[in-house]
Amino acid sequence: MLDGQGLDEQWAGYDYYSKYLAGDVSDHSLSRGPVQGSQSVITNESLLIPEFANETRSLGLKRSFSDALRSIQYRDACYTKIPRALRFNDRISMMHSTELREPFLDHRLFELSFRQRPELKINNGIHKWLLREVIRKRLPLALSEAPKRPVQTPQREWLRGPLQHWVEEHIDNVEQKFGGIWFDKEKLRGAWSEYLSGQVDNSFLFGNG
Repeated sequence: MLDGQGLDEQWAGYDYYSKYLAGDVSDHSLSRGPVQGSQSVITNESLLIPEFANETRSLGLKRSFSDALRSIQYRDACYTKIPRALRFNDRISMMHSTELREPFLDHRLFELSFRQRPELKINNGIHKWLLREVIRKRLPLALSEAPKRPVQTPQREWLRGPLQHWVEEHIDNVEQKFGGIWFDKEKLRGAWSEYLSGQVDNSFLFGNG
């Protein structure tokens, strides 16, 4: 099977890329927003016991390019969105004995896109602008001008709702096996309470097992 991972990261297909089209990006900004619309930190080492936390290594996210747009794209491709998606894809495809290929992750396509000017990626509010221009003469306008239709599972809502007891059972299991060895029990429970109350919008800490 073929999958389409990579094009949005190469050609700025996601809506949130627009705010990085002009302006700056700080190292602090790079460490937030693991998924579209999220403002939570990508990792949370504070839940680990001090001895274990001291052995962790920071992602070291820093500006990789002179412009903010490419720095965010690079983060998504190398540290956050693509690595996470490939992990899920590999687990799901292997579960069903299916070979999954990612043709758009060819390094030559990434190198080509990262050499392009920002206005070739987002032009007058149109994302993936150059790609749309290329296919305009080859495909119907309904396809070449189709808006981005993000597909996102309601994981955040599930974990706060019908799957809440399932998560709590796993937290109990983690506490029994690794509490005081890897994780700080009180901080882990505190993080779960913050998530349930809506103070945190990153569900991957609890639903990424």
